[in-house]
Amino acid sequence: MAIKKILRNIWMSAKYRGSTAEKISAFATLSKLQVKRGINKKRNSKVKVDFLNYQFQGYDYRTIEHLFNEIFMSDEYYFESATPEPLIIDCGANIGMSILYFKSLYPGSRIIAFEANPYAFDLLEENVRENNLKDVELHNVALFDKETDISFFIGDNIGTLMGSVKKGRSGESEMTVAAKRLSDYLKSFEHIDLIKIDVEGAEINILTDLLESSSLNKANEYIIEYHHNMGSDNSMLSFFLKKFEEHGYNYNLRTNFIEIDTFQDILIHFYKVRNH
Repeated sequence: MAIKKILRNIWMSAKYRGSTAEKISAFATLSKLQVKRGINKKRNSKVKVDFLNYQFQGYDYRTIEHLFNEIFMSDEYYFESATPEPLIIDCGANIGMSILYFKSLYPGSRIIAFEANPYAFDLLEENVRENNLKDVELHNVALFDKETDISFFIGDNIGTLMGSVKKGRSGESEMTVAAKRLSDYLKSFEHIDLIKIDVEGAEINILTDLLESSSLNKANEYIIEYHHNMGSDNSMLSFFLKKFEEHGYNYNLRTNFIEIDTFQDILIHFYKVRNH
């Protein structure tokens, strides 16, 4: 089993988008996280790992390893910007791994990020501050289709990646958080290079807000994790895709399949159709 993990780490690191030194650093990070995860299985206590000139804190090594694999090693949020200083809106930034990724991709980028979970937001602020990241604006709010106070659920893992406005997605531990419209933050911008959305089920509400405010077309690209077959919710995937199609976007999808009638995370990369 150990040999299989080492071979997998070598294979993943060889594919990593970066220099030889960065590929070696990625391999070392993967190996280190696996060892630390095996030794320290505690949750809800701060832990730290160094990688690619960053220092990153989380509430457990398993979560950090998952984020590092998903974001850095799998390049889920990769996009090609026409400018070295893109404007990026990060909806659902959690503890900040996506922000580090965007900054490693485009050091001159401006990022406006949102995170509803106050525990995750505390570490988000620390990770941005400790890495001296510039032009990063953080907001501890949930994004929704109206301005209100709303129930938010996180379970017993305070740093959960599945905190949601939908009961049952993460757990039964309920808190009240402020909810805002994303469109209110976009009013001053004519053009946005990328909007990334991973909000555990509230993506339909955000789309509703962007449609009602005529803001959808402001972004050149969207990378959205769509949550399909979540609980007893009716499927709205066709509606979701159709609205982007009607506004001139094409898209690529990535997902997994286990069996029918089960939950799926669907990663959708929308981009404006280019004239040929």
